[in-house]
Amino acid sequence: MKKHVRWGVIIGILIVGASLGDVKIQVGTWGVQYVSPKAISAQLNALQNISGAFFRSPEGSLARELQSFAGTQKDLDLRTYDFTQKDFKILLRQLAEKGVNIRIIVEDKKFQQFKNTLKVLNQYYSWNKNIQLKSDKQMGTEYVHAKVNLIDSGWIIQTANLTQSSFASNREHFFQSFDTWIRASLHTIFTKDRNGERILMKDIHPNLVICNINCRGVIEQLLKSAKTSIIIQTQYITDDVLRTILKTKKSLPELKMLVADTSDNDKLISVFGSVYARKFKKLYNHTKMILIDHKTLLLGSMNLSATSLDKNREIWIILIDTWIIKTFSDQFIQDWAISK
Repeated sequence: MKKHVRWGVIIGILIVGASLGDVKIQVGTWGVQYVSPKAISAQLNALQNISGAFFRSPEGSLARELQSFAGTQKDLDLRTYDFTQKDFKILLRQLAEKGVNIRIIVEDKKFQQFKNTLKVLNQYYSWNKNIQLKSDKQMGTEYVHAKVNLIDSGWIIQTANLTQSSFASNREHFFQSFDTWIRASLHTIFTKDRNGERILMKDIHPNLVICNINCRGVIEQLLKSAKTSIIIQTQYITDDVLRTILKTKKSLPELKMLVADTSDNDKLISVFGSVYARKFKKLYNHTKMILIDHKTLLLGSMNLSATSLDKNREIWIILIDTWIIKTFSDQFIQDWAISK
């Protein structure tokens, strides 16, 4: 096919995709999926008030999550970037011995990895057929970075990996619920990723944000729509488009960005200054949270980087529950105050 014909076909697909709100073109080893602004607006207009438990680390989070896992009777589907925490490893072995069916998707080629987590887990669980492990090879993503646990009829979306530091020395956030519609969507996405199948917008519940599908559109649209405040607590903010949007929001009554105490954030601090951006030094700031106008809260796995937005599999949830939002807001005020 000649170049001008091939590009004509691609442009035609994009035009059709914009009208339908769902099109995917394979570029290199990962897929670039375009979701129209109209489709993003329709999603945000369909948000539901999801109830559940909201908590953070290191404040008893390890015992709380272990207890949730321990109650599994039938199925446990885990998706994480890193899995090294010994208590979880032992607990999963015990659950498998009781006949619980456990499926895990974990990254096998981590950035600057010390050990191949997938290889270690395969060796640790090699004897038990009830534990099935996979990487993201069939997904075509740069990294599987999402952190989601499906526990029988319930589920947890979190910012934390299953590592000791996540529960002992990091600032992380967790949301646990039994909402059946969210769980059905998460299960479909997990199963499709495990089988290497394409995820469609119709598979994604309105309260879910999935990279690299609808996440850039959702994040950009929410940031642009902010009328009174933007609060961000995250590991780092390096995506150029998002930083440009945030620069235009300095006139808001409230703009605060709390990031990790690393050199990755030096440029952010120098550009915005301590009025708008600070480094959190009490714990390692690994959480990923965005609060818009004290009405819309996002929690999940995605760092605010181009890789996370455009190449990784990341999963966030959008929460509008007023109690959860107040809880996070109060927690943030405390973390912000000690970061002067």
